[in-house]
Amino acid sequence: MNIKTLKTVLAVTPAEQTIMLKGPHGIGKTEVIRQLAKDVWHQDCIEFQASQISDVGDLIGLPRINPETGHTEFVPPYWYVKDEKGNPKPVTLFLDEINRGTTLITNAMMQLGLDHRIMQFQLAPGSHVICAINPGDDGNYDVEEFDPAKLDRFVVYNFTPETQEWIDWAIDVGINSLVTGYISQFGSDLDPYSNAAASKTASKGSFDGILPSRRSWVRWSKFLDAGIEANLFEGANGLGILQESCAGYVGQAIAAKFKTYFTQHGTGLDAKALMEAKDFKKDFTKKIAALCKKSKIEAVQLGNSVCTYLHENEGKIMTNGKPNDKGVAMARNYYEFLSALNPETRVEVYTNSVETARTKGHKWVRAVGQACPDLKKLYTELVDIQAQLL
Repeated sequence: MNIKTLKTVLAVTPAEQTIMLKGPHGIGKTEVIRQLAKDVWHQDCIEFQASQISDVGDLIGLPRINPETGHTEFVPPYWYVKDEKGNPKPVTLFLDEINRGTTLITNAMMQLGLDHRIMQFQLAPGSHVICAINPGDDGNYDVEEFDPAKLDRFVVYNFTPETQEWIDWAIDVGINSLVTGYISQFGSDLDPYSNAAASKTASKGSFDGILPSRRSWVRWSKFLDAGIEANLFEGANGLGILQESCAGYVGQAIAAKFKTYFTQHGTGLDAKALMEAKDFKKDFTKKIAALCKKSKIEAVQLGNSVCTYLHENEGKIMTNGKPNDKGVAMARNYYEFLSALNPETRVEVYTNSVETARTKGHKWVRAVGQACPDLKKLYTELVDIQAQLL
């Protein structure tokens, strides 16, 4: 089940039913539940990882003697919050890795999941409990494999988010374009691969026990941004640093592939990244200026590929024949792209790409001009320059 389907299904699942998500680490289970809790259920999301809880008291509260009755009772745990009237508030409990905890922790989580209560504390009506486990059948995880009798008490979904879902999200939040470009080309490297694949890699002497995950790619993207800003990856020594540091995030085998990709696309200047950039000036203006100095031919080729990308996405940037929000964003980025080129290259890109596209009747030319008045002015200036050159 991919992310879109899971969100749709969970949004209408009765609160009293407990969901069990089954999938590898780092594929976005926690993020999906956080979004549902905030945007759909409007509840606080309380998260527990069984492997990180050392005392069951964190879940069930601590015992004390009631001075009035002399009986033992439990102090409510910190997450069991109440409203102003003293009634428990509905919450979303996300119990992660419940098959990786001690017996006491797992049993407590199971009671919360199945009964929506722990000790004398009953969850408020409307509370949601979502459990998650790592699969134990591929040998990658040291976990307790739940038998059918245990799983039968839950609604069990195998969570298999699609690669493109992550790429779309990564572009939206500003993940380094080299990372999104690499994953677009090597989608199988996004998530932890199967134990069989790991063993095959190990037989070649290159498996170091580090597997990629969506979390690790996000962390690597942040380090990559910092390294590029500090010119850390310049020259042969820099490429060596790139590979060694990347290996710490996603493993040696993938780091070697990423190094090759970096040498081929080190500027991060591909059409998709340029047109879907969230902050074009910050991410690409200096790189494009440097490309123009390095090679006019490459800059013109990049301009051609950008125009091709806009043509391929005409259906996405227009609604009822008019530019939509995505079209407005891409038009602004296209204006920033042309502005970043040096004057000579800018004229050539306009002549080779924009005028050619207009002659062929490509709809994107008119659409981006309507969406960005500054772009129309720039077109006029370029026409005047052309006339002067003639």
